Amino acid sequence: MRDSCVTVLPDGRDLGWLELGDPEGVPVFAFHGTPGSRLQFEIEDSPIRAAGLRLICPDRPGYGLSTFQIGRRLVDWPPDVAYLADHLGIDRFAVMVSPAVVRTRRCLCAALLGDESARLRS
Repeated sequence: MRDSCVTVLPDGRDLGWLELGDPEGVPVFAFHGTPGSRLQFEIEDSPIRAAGLRLICPDRPGYGLSTFQIGRRLVDWPPDVAYLADHLGIDRFAVMVSPAVVRTRRCLCAALLGDESARLRS
């Protein structure tokens, strides 16, 4: 298991995240539910490594280590995800979801990343 990290977004907010698994594995972003945080995914990472996955678990704004954003809308999430992917040197990634509220964020990322949407795999 790795330590939690914080990346400063272009608007100055903090974005907390946790990375598990194989650093060279297939990147998969895991979005937590509400309420929640990256710590929902804080599990033993040996099975994730064995599967050849690199699991990145960001905190949404106002949760965990991420700064609250006044007036935040659902459509504000994809740019945060894209920034973190760029920060980590990730060109293409998958998204892991479970609850319906989180599926919404996955769909938003696919729809609103525009030309970058090719980066996203189901």
